[in-house]
Amino acid sequence: MKDVSEFEQGPGGTEIVGDFWAYPLRHGDRLQSYDWMPLYVERLLSSRFVAAAIYNGRRQDIGTALLLWAACMKQNPAGTLPDDDIELAQLARFGADVDGWREAREGALYGWRPVHIDDAPPGAGPRLAHPLIAEIAQEQFSRKRGRERGREVAAWATMKSRVRSKLRDAKHARIAENDYAVDQIAQWLRDNDLYVTLENVRVAMETVMGGPKVVSIGGEGV
Repeated sequence: MKDVSEFEQGPGGTEIVGDFWAYPLRHGDRLQSYDWMPLYVERLLSSRFVAAAIYNGRRQDIGTALLLWAACMKQNPAGTLPDDDIELAQLARFGADVDGWREAREGALYGWRPVHIDDAPPGAGPRLAHPLIAEIAQEQFSRKRGRERGREVAAWATMKSRVRSKLRDAKHARIAENDYAVDQIAQWLRDNDLYVTLENVRVAMETVMGGPKVVSIGGEGV
């Protein structure tokens, strides 16, 4: 279990110090909507894991391992597994055949080892992770965060554009051209979960800019 082959090390060389391994993702870092993960075919075919499974007459362990790799991506955090035979039997599609799972466990979990999870809630059970799978999960999560940030940036730009439009409709063109004022108005609307309507923009403007008299922004009154 603790013998980590080239396949288990992963493309970036996950660092494991002695028996302690701090997992790169925290509790709550999940990939629930993801249905794809890369498979390093050459590393798999040339790994000691596959060689050992074939040598020991346990080819079925390869299929069981692949099921667990797929299942672990939906776990919390992504890329980990619970160190519990009943749960693992379910994830590996053994169902109630826990004894059958225990027979397959050593081979199917080749390269997996105990891992420390940051921000794990009190009472959380121990978890297992695999260095290469951990790197794949980390890469997938980074891509997910990048997409989320891109959507957030686009949504924020759209909201500010709508605020500017409403300000112009309300005859406050100079305020509409002031980036700081627009940011403040848009932020107030978002914090209060309000739509960008003419009335909501007026209330937001009066709130964040101190009332109807606005003389510091180009001398335009509200």
